Amino acid sequence: MAPYQAKPQFLNLFTVLVISLSLIAAVEYFKYGTRINYEWFHCTPVQDHVGPVGSSVNKIWARGGPSCDKRGEYKTILKRITRDYEPNDEAVSFCIKENMDIKPIHYPIHEDKGEPGYVAYVGYDSDKEIIEKVCGDATIFHF
Repeated sequence: MAPYQAKPQFLNLFTVLVISLSLIAAVEYFKYGTRINYEWFHCTPVQDHVGPVGSSVNKIWARGGPSCDKRGEYKTILKRITRDYEPNDEAVSFCIKENMDIKPIHYPIHEDKGEPGYVAYVGYDSDKEIIEKVCGDATIFHF
């Protein structure tokens, strides 16, 4: 009896290759599409400098599309604070003010996103007086 001869499986190899490349292309196309419309899927932090030139105090809020409700805004603000301020350099103080007029789940799908649900004021302790002034009666947190 002759030894077993495997038949070439070029067709199977080609099919698996085409399916794999198609899946990779689909993932890359999705990444490209969401990069262009990033604001539609995520909250984008917005910063505005507060106080005199040279102070570390910033006003931070978040804007975005339908998935950017108050919970998303809050997470985005805290993520921005922890990335931009290094508590090992100097202690960080911040407060987060909630806009009670905004419902917890709101879908700002138009160009005018309206008022943000949360606004944070953050800065190093060397500018503590400015933080206390802009935060008013809100709780001030320290890192």
